[in-house]
Amino acid sequence: MKNIFIKLHKAVLAYIAWGWPTILLNVALDKWAGDSPALWRAFLCDAAFAWFVCAPIAPITLLLDRSRRERAMARLCGLREGDERERAVTGEAARSSLLLALSLQTVLLVMSMTTLRLFWNPLTTKAGERGLITVGFSFDPARHLDPFGTAPAGAHKLTALGASLTPAPDQIEFGGFLVSPSAFPLLALMILIELAAFKAFSGRRYAGAGE
Repeated sequence: MKNIFIKLHKAVLAYIAWGWPTILLNVALDKWAGDSPALWRAFLCDAAFAWFVCAPIAPITLLLDRSRRERAMARLCGLREGDERERAVTGEAARSSLLLALSLQTVLLVMSMTTLRLFWNPLTTKAGERGLITVGFSFDPARHLDPFGTAPAGAHKLTALGASLTPAPDQIEFGGFLVSPSAFPLLALMILIELAAFKAFSGRRYAGAGE
């Protein structure tokens, strides 16, 4: 039974790798030729649907199968570990890449909590009320903990030195978060996973080196 599942798993992965042209062909025929009752068109549509159903298996396999994941990423990145020198170069490159990714994700995480708003009223004659740029930092659980972005955006009120700006029909006002708040949980999860994985893998390597 186990061998059957292994062969079925390999067949599904092969279909995911080589069956994607069926989707392009099906979309092209639907766009240029329209719907058709032909049997081969129904078979093509079913094949494209089957590809979408099987597609999540590929990332799940890469996530759970360490050997397959390392082979795929090594081939994608061109990693070579033939001797100690190449392993040292690979380790330094992996370390630099991890730090770069963590830095970028941290910056995006902060930007998802940073607001920038512009107020401009070209017709006003009052000093200090022609234009205003505000930069803020806020965390709204209803929006930042919603990965689908379904929470309604709250109203923002522009103030200058504690006094509200005078509204005008010709004023220009726009702005918001620099990065969508819905990206906050995903970025935070990625940072935590990368830190935990690095500590786990490096601790295992150090433990093996000390034996």
